[in-house]
Amino acid sequence: MTGRATASVAVALATVIVTMLGGCGQAAKEPSASTKSAAQAPPSEVTAAAFQTRLLPEYLEVTGRIEAVREVDVRCRITGYLTKIFFRDGQFVKAGDPLYEIDPRPYGAQLESAKGSLEKLLGERRFAEVQVARYEKLSAKGAASVQEFDTWKAKLEENTGAVAAARAQVEFARLNVEFCTVTSPIDGQIGRTQLQVGNLINQDSTSLATVVSIDPIYVYFNVDEPTFVRVVRTMRGESEPVMVDRRQFVVDIGLVDDRERHYPYRCVVDFLNNQVDPQTATITMRGVLENPHDPDPAHPRPPLFRSGMFIRARLPLGKPADLTLVPEAAIGSNQDRKVLWLVGVDGTVHSREVVPGQKVGAWIAVRSADPARPLDASDRVVVRGLQRCREGEPVTLVMAPAGTIGLDTLPAASAAAPAPLPQAAPATEATGVSTAPAQGAVETLPRPAGVTASPEPSGPKPP
Repeated sequence: MTGRATASVAVALATVIVTMLGGCGQAAKEPSASTKSAAQAPPSEVTAAAFQTRLLPEYLEVTGRIEAVREVDVRCRITGYLTKIFFRDGQFVKAGDPLYEIDPRPYGAQLESAKGSLEKLLGERRFAEVQVARYEKLSAKGAASVQEFDTWKAKLEENTGAVAAARAQVEFARLNVEFCTVTSPIDGQIGRTQLQVGNLINQDSTSLATVVSIDPIYVYFNVDEPTFVRVVRTMRGESEPVMVDRRQFVVDIGLVDDRERHYPYRCVVDFLNNQVDPQTATITMRGVLENPHDPDPAHPRPPLFRSGMFIRARLPLGKPADLTLVPEAAIGSNQDRKVLWLVGVDGTVHSREVVPGQKVGAWIAVRSADPARPLDASDRVVVRGLQRCREGEPVTLVMAPAGTIGLDTLPAASAAAPAPLPQAAPATEATGVSTAPAQGAVETLPRPAGVTASPEPSGPKPP
């Protein structure tokens, strides 16, 4: 019995081992469910746009600040207590308008005292003149000594000097009374008052308010040395200018709300600094910008530009050239390099290093970092889904509609746009994109014309 039991156990173990080995071999031969799912996954879906080519002048975009032409810190020329305030905070004022009043009574009393001293000296002078005339006759007849005549003559001359000093004291006291009323030194807008009625004002040290001029206003920005050389060559006529009038260098201006880079305002450069900063290798330029406003309370129109505002300035640098443009969102980064992901005619994606240039609306000019491999107009550039791109892998291409890539921020194309690449799959309602390429009329950016600096947009407003 023992031998049969042992044999049965051995046979059972052998059967189990054979079964396990067979299962392992089958598992090794057949792929897992996750492997099958990965192998059968569809290509990643990306949104792309076609390259755009425009004939545009070369520009340089720099940042700057707006500053008032005149800015005055209002201070008082005398010491005293503040008794009146004649303006509202933020009011528009004219030169000579009263702003503050210092208690004038002490200075009025000093003026009256100075006038009294002058009158006393004038009375003494009249008496001295009479005595000089009298002793001049007496000394001529021998009735008085020459010494007495010289004594009254010296007193008259001494009195003349004292009268002149007394007149100066009267004028000084009169100026102090006049300084009791603080007036606006310029036309402009006043800020908020720093002190209220009842405060002690110290002569020449207490700041009361600030008045800044409004129209016109200055725009300051810095450019690097190579750009400065190109600007000066344009102004000298050594290169083909973009401006209508070479004698006036026009710069387009945009504020912080100009996200699409329309640059609707213009200024005329009136100042170049006389030296380049050796620390930064830049030079300061200044433009004059009109800033119309209406201070009438019945129909107020506040000025748009204020001192200290941030601006973008676009400087024309050369004659027009064909630029290859892509949406700004399409440019990715690989460490310190700028990269585009491009979809070829075979539906596979590959990367290309590019050098970005000037911005035009929501687009940016690019060129291939390798001159031997220029960008192919038949490729499509990926604008969304860059993180799903893998070198050489196929993708499902969906063309982005014009509204999502800012095509309307570009000037109108002079030639027909390239035909769209055949789509690998139609767009779905979930993605909210369309397979049709961006087409239709677009807006034209304003161009310098006649050099009229005005804060009103010179071109059509963006939709």
